[in-house]
Amino acid sequence: MKSLVKLPVLIWIFISLIVYASVLISPLIFQYSGVISFGIPFILLLNLVLLILSLVFKSKLGWIALLLLVCGWPFVNVAVSINGNNDLTQDGIKVLNYNVKWFVDAKANEYNDVIDWIAEVDADILCFQEFYPRRNIAERIAGNNKYNISIDAQRSNVAIFSRYPVLNEGLLLDESSFNNIRFADLLIDEDTIRVYAVHLESMGIDPNKIQDREGIQNEYDDVKSRFLTASTSRTMQINTLIRHVERTTYPVIIAGDFNDVPFSYNYFEFRKRFSNAFEEEGRGLGITFNHKIPFLRIDNQFFSKQFKLRAFKTMGNIYYSDHFPLVGIYELSD
Repeated sequence: MKSLVKLPVLIWIFISLIVYASVLISPLIFQYSGVISFGIPFILLLNLVLLILSLVFKSKLGWIALLLLVCGWPFVNVAVSINGNNDLTQDGIKVLNYNVKWFVDAKANEYNDVIDWIAEVDADILCFQEFYPRRNIAERIAGNNKYNISIDAQRSNVAIFSRYPVLNEGLLLDESSFNNIRFADLLIDEDTIRVYAVHLESMGIDPNKIQDREGIQNEYDDVKSRFLTASTSRTMQINTLIRHVERTTYPVIIAGDFNDVPFSYNYFEFRKRFSNAFEEEGRGLGITFNHKIPFLRIDNQFFSKQFKLRAFKTMGNIYYSDHFPLVGIYELSD
């Protein structure tokens, strides 16, 4: 009888640990690792429920649920942040990153509202993804040479605006790629920093098509294929970015749309090397995707150890795009 009880327990332990370990396995090695890691929040929730039930019914199995929750604690840290500092009035290098979705949601008013809001934020560095350069938008944001503009004439998807002089700039990925990574070396007083504006491979899934069981069934094969392809593409793009970062001695800020949730190999690859602004000074769940797929945090600001983060905020009340903008204030360490 005891063996019949032990077998499901052992299977549950094995499943929990396999799901946790999925963030350590590159999609280039095992393409389904990204799919498996999506199960991490559910594993955590189920272990919490098992712990509560064990306490209610005074079962010794509660120790197993507790140990599995302890093993999963790093994932709680990446998903939830409390007591962070969101006071954006402090002095420092203010960085805004925003996937603006070609400004289509601000089109009706000739983009005036979103441009006025960007001016109101008054950031020192702006990192845009899905940036729309026409209608003189870049010039209107720059406003009387307030910003230096780093943008590719042919590939306008990613753009960097900087109050500081731009010493060097360029794209990391093939110029024909829709998604890309732009870098700019900026001179701040006597220091040079490097900023990356990141827009990694998206899945290209229409949320409107997967809102019910029928839609999910109809789109299953297409969604699965897109998910697996995009996940491996992002891993390759991240590898390119990390190699590029490793060749510089400058302090680094990496900001943008990563198109990956915190429970993923790709996210943890960044987390091993850089600090994450939301984890340091965020509040709540930090949801950044403003659409019909809920609870997604896919936009981030990462930074190297030469920086100290003074404040950070997810601007969850700004609806000019299907993403929410992020603002961080940084200080260069002595």
